[in-house]
Amino acid sequence: MRKFSVSLLALSTLALVACNDSEKETPELIESINEPTLISFAKLDVETYAEGPDSGAYLRGANGIYPPFKGQPVQGFSAALKNQDGTYLVMSDNGFGAQDNSADYLLRLHNISVDYRTKNSGQAAVKHLSFIQLSDPNHLIPFDIVNEATKERLLTGADFDPESMQRTANGDIWIGDEFGPYLLHFNAKGELQSAPIALPDPSDKSRELRSPQNQFNQINHNYTEPLVQRSGGFEGMALSTDGKYLYPLLEKPLLNAPQARLIISEFDLNKKAYTGNIYYFDLDEKAAAIGDFQLFNEQEGIIIERDDTENNLGGYKKLIKIKLNAYGESVSREELVDLMDIANPDQLYGPVREGDIAIGERFGFPFQTIEDIIIEGPDLITVLNDNNFPGSSGRNKQLADDNEIIQIRLPEALY
Repeated sequence: MRKFSVSLLALSTLALVACNDSEKETPELIESINEPTLISFAKLDVETYAEGPDSGAYLRGANGIYPPFKGQPVQGFSAALKNQDGTYLVMSDNGFGAQDNSADYLLRLHNISVDYRTKNSGQAAVKHLSFIQLSDPNHLIPFDIVNEATKERLLTGADFDPESMQRTANGDIWIGDEFGPYLLHFNAKGELQSAPIALPDPSDKSRELRSPQNQFNQINHNYTEPLVQRSGGFEGMALSTDGKYLYPLLEKPLLNAPQARLIISEFDLNKKAYTGNIYYFDLDEKAAAIGDFQLFNEQEGIIIERDDTENNLGGYKKLIKIKLNAYGESVSREELVDLMDIANPDQLYGPVREGDIAIGERFGFPFQTIEDIIIEGPDLITVLNDNNFPGSSGRNKQLADDNEIIQIRLPEALY
């Protein structure tokens, strides 16, 4: 094991390390560090439910959790944003992991508050506050949805698989979907504002890039050979720092890709159209996919890169610092954080269950799907997992995963 060393800065050096109350922030003395360090930990219990119709009728269950579920599980966070009041807006993905078993799972955004456990305080508790239901009351979706004939036209996990999310200055929400893949534009109330926007093929602008789950292909409407892998649509999506562009990123390489590289597309928010400009992200040979993408200045950002393992101390789970180069080129990449080897001098995980792994002085995030990153400050990053309710067992192979939220302090500022 590597040794962890700290030295106290002058007493005048203060920073905010956690928000234990969504209404206020408490300054705490920050110690200098020489490697990425866990400074805050929290988790939402796997069996957390919100009001709504019972769900899980098409699911077999796993890890001791079996349907039907009373209400709607609050689970599987595939995107997260920080609210101005210190709370978070998190997005559940399509529900139970597949298009054919999630028709009774309602697509929602959830507001949560987090009482982080830090060196000096906190209970590591997450509270569910409210939700925003995604819907299409204006009949903008050009294919049938599960709730086609209803007035509200609430969206479900059989309609879309939302995996990435950004909020614009006017409060509108843009979501990247895997099934199409599509960009989906909602207002702050969760109501769809335009028809789903398909992704043009950069090598042939006359056709769309489609996945095997694409709804038009399933009804044989203008059938197009799927080149996007199953579960390989939009997974990460950055917003430019000037708020003018989205940069949706495919989770996996195209089926016809000559090498393991992912497409980053540029989307003009004012024109509601793709510009035709693209970048590439070259996967590490140990990686299978990405989990999220965020920018912290005009050219630089962070991408979560991972393999497909879980409950594996040797798994590949990393934060990669990237820099956008010229259009059509691969982004520059540099390892920022190994999520399986984070210093944890204050033992922030809390009570240990038999079988828990990667929770000691060297902390790890041993989940298959790590899908959320928030750049909270120049040297502070928040990361959340998607627990694939109830199927994943990354922390403990005998137990269903909770939704864990960690904060990592970097030894050097990003900006």
